[in-house]
Amino acid sequence: MNRARWLLSAAALFALWLIGALVCLPLLQRDLETAALDALSRQPALHRRLDGLHLEFAGQQARLAGSVRTQQDRSLIESTLREQVRLPAPFSAGLGRQLNPVSSVHSEIEVIPSQPGWVLLAADGARARLLGTAANAYEARDLSHSIQETWSTRGGVSEGLPGTDPEHHDEAASVATTLRTLPSPQSSAQAYLARIGQSWRELALHQSDTALFAEAHAQGVSEAEWQDQVLPALRVLRAAQERQQSTERERARLAGLPPGHLFIAVRDQQIILCGEVGTPAMKQAVLEEALKAFAPRRLHDEIRVSPTRRPSGDFGPITTALLPEKGRSGGKSCFLSISGDAWKPVDWQVAPREQSWKDSLPAGLDARLLQNDSALLSSWLHGDDTLSPASSQPTAPAFISLTLFGSRAILCGQVAEEAVRAQLIAAVRQAYGSKFLVISDHLHVQADCAPSGGIQHTLKSLPTPPAQNTAAVLAIARPGSTWTRIPVTHDLVEAGGLARSGLLPAGLPAAAVEDLSAEAIEQLRQHLQTPAFP
Repeated sequence: MNRARWLLSAAALFALWLIGALVCLPLLQRDLETAALDALSRQPALHRRLDGLHLEFAGQQARLAGSVRTQQDRSLIESTLREQVRLPAPFSAGLGRQLNPVSSVHSEIEVIPSQPGWVLLAADGARARLLGTAANAYEARDLSHSIQETWSTRGGVSEGLPGTDPEHHDEAASVATTLRTLPSPQSSAQAYLARIGQSWRELALHQSDTALFAEAHAQGVSEAEWQDQVLPALRVLRAAQERQQSTERERARLAGLPPGHLFIAVRDQQIILCGEVGTPAMKQAVLEEALKAFAPRRLHDEIRVSPTRRPSGDFGPITTALLPEKGRSGGKSCFLSISGDAWKPVDWQVAPREQSWKDSLPAGLDARLLQNDSALLSSWLHGDDTLSPASSQPTAPAFISLTLFGSRAILCGQVAEEAVRAQLIAAVRQAYGSKFLVISDHLHVQADCAPSGGIQHTLKSLPTPPAQNTAAVLAIARPGSTWTRIPVTHDLVEAGGLARSGLLPAGLPAAAVEDLSAEAIEQLRQHLQTPAFP
């Protein structure tokens, strides 16, 4: 071979190399990049997790840079490029499709995990609701269960399960700090926010939405999550906090009111209850207790109900110990009780403005609030009837209605004394034995009823029960009088039936009898609808 042929061969080889370097190599690198990205996209575990990856080829060598979220992602990317990239070989007629043209993989990928999710504990007292976003369902479930257990050991009850967003969050390396710093339930509405794996932060509900969003955003809450989850929960807590604060303000206002006071003055067979309390319930409780303790004495109610008095606190027990001592001349006594305190004797024989009770009043109770009542009772006990309260005349007659049918004995009506009511119930139970169920819920004790006097005749003259199961008996009596039996008919149980019968004892208003016996009449009406009744 001469020199010219050597030069020609060298030029041909250089031209072929130049063609491969300038034409074939870029095409090969482009095809390799396309095939590599296609192989990576076919990995389900890498779905939407390749945004930070940079891939290029230098010949058949793959060079990787950028960042991924986990070491598992990095390992999967590298193994995929080594083993699963496929390109057809030139002139192979399809035989080269099973060959991997990647000769080596040089990886400089950094592992930079995404931030963990977040949780919000919206607590209204001991009850709490858990919101948030976790990396996956397993983290959400385990974290929710652990928080519920920890919250319950501290006296609370929580519910709720965080959502999941694996595209933007990775699991926290440890949740021990989040569980250890979980706050304890408080009596007021509270909101606690934490990045999963970090400590809790309390959100101040009085701050503006803008300030709270900035604080929540720093903990990983997105704007959409703020609008959909956090802000509605905060609004609920703010409403609960406002109710709690309003309740506290009202409680403080009521606690600052002066307590109620009561005087009990006894003269012969008359008793005056005089004073001022905060609620009708307090007055009713005192009157009921006094009626039971002082029967059959006449009780005068001079108790006022005022919203300017403290609506709480009990007075001392009302017993016969407040009555004058037996054998003591005069038969008079006077006691004072401040709400929340016991009864104390009052020396009513001294001038009203020199009473010793003025020295023992609790703070916040002005003596002037008691002065008029003290003066009234002192004058009354000295015999000045010009200041005596008007005699409480009975405004309602006392009566008893007894309904017998089937296996029921229903007592209705009203009497003035609790002792009379108890005797009536006991007599009915004894007279009819265990065959009848005695119902006495509608037999009331009313202070404005006429006194009963002797009731032995009424107790011993109870009507005989009906002979047949389908028959019924309705009898009405005044305490101490004989029972009046009224035939039970369909017309009797209709509205106004008792008035139309004309058989009520004299002086008893039919409307009052029907009203207090309404339950018995209704059950009689149902009883009369049975087919066996004539």
